[in-house]
Amino acid sequence: MNFRVLFIYLQLCLFLQNGYSQESSLVVPVISLCPEEAITLRTSELFDGYRIFSLNGCSYDRMLDILEVGDQFIALLEMKMEERYIAVFDRYGHFLQRIGNNVDFDKRVGINGIQLEPDGTLGVYVTRAYLNYSLDGKLNFRRKIENSTEMRTTGFSLQGGVGNDLYLWRMYQQQGNKDSDKYWLKITNADGHTVLQFFSLVGREQGEEYSSYTYDGCIRLYNVYDSHVYSVEKNRVIPCYCLDKGKYTTLLDMELLLADRSKAVEKAGIIHVKLKENQKYVIGEYFFKERYYYFVHDKSSGKTSNYVLVDDDILFPSSSQSRLFPSAYFQAWSDLYFDDCYFNFYYHPQDFIRKVDRLKEHLSPSGWDEFCRKHPDIIKIYQENDRDAFVIISYKFR
Repeated sequence: MNFRVLFIYLQLCLFLQNGYSQESSLVVPVISLCPEEAITLRTSELFDGYRIFSLNGCSYDRMLDILEVGDQFIALLEMKMEERYIAVFDRYGHFLQRIGNNVDFDKRVGINGIQLEPDGTLGVYVTRAYLNYSLDGKLNFRRKIENSTEMRTTGFSLQGGVGNDLYLWRMYQQQGNKDSDKYWLKITNADGHTVLQFFSLVGREQGEEYSSYTYDGCIRLYNVYDSHVYSVEKNRVIPCYCLDKGKYTTLLDMELLLADRSKAVEKAGIIHVKLKENQKYVIGEYFFKERYYYFVHDKSSGKTSNYVLVDDDILFPSSSQSRLFPSAYFQAWSDLYFDDCYFNFYYHPQDFIRKVDRLKEHLSPSGWDEFCRKHPDIIKIYQENDRDAFVIISYKFR
């Protein structure tokens, strides 16, 4: 074996055992987070078109996730912060059916997440169980996932399956007193027994919330302690990206946050990182000092662009700015509902109406007439919206 390859392999093994070595930044792409270099994003630089539709025909207060499958949309919806259910809509946003029922989903348990499986079925995770459905709503099987006493007492959250009846759990709250409990990630079998564990938290303070997502059939997580993104593939944890924060690496002091929030945020560096990826980009947001920033990492060029403002020159160039976010109407960026083709921004119906009202007030009568001629689809929803259906504007990636 080549000695250089052997050396890198040994470093990686040590890294996964301890969880905090920075050596992996030498072998994975680097995403540069630099608020000082943040610029204005013109939406036409990233997108070259849009579509608009509303999800109507059923009742809900929040949309928690949405998947586009063929000519249909599958959405995870919530009513009154209590009941969650899965709804299927056609390509125009008309409600078709629910997936699952009260027998499948105990209201006291709730639905944690949905995902499209590699075999084209729909995977649904609830507390301590995994359900698999065909896209026509038929329940294929239900698999119970045991949660051992050890896991319950140390604050672990189920992230999803990682293959061969193995399941990934992430510690979200350090409660255990045993050093053996203090690992960030654990992989268990369906009976709840720990098979593998990664990244010791012994001697580390409680960290801020983590970001996770699914890409190419694998769960990926951002580790706040070493600023790396990892892919969990069956029984392996592999580094994918290194987030370079420059000189702003100070973590958020959680104890100080409870006592004095403004002081804790002022002392911290870049925090609250959320991200997701498709085939072309890694896209996300972070918080620094007094506001959020957005970033887009181009996989092909390796370039990362940081953004402090968004100028929607495709649809709403006069959108008001926000003190906290790059754009008052691109706050939904943080929900990261995008795939390889579209970035979906959803609006509460009243918010959408106010958005168009403000544009109308800003434009001259002739400018408004021109906007109506260019965007009849937006005007149709603006005039006919039933005040209950959420509006989704999907910007098409270049």
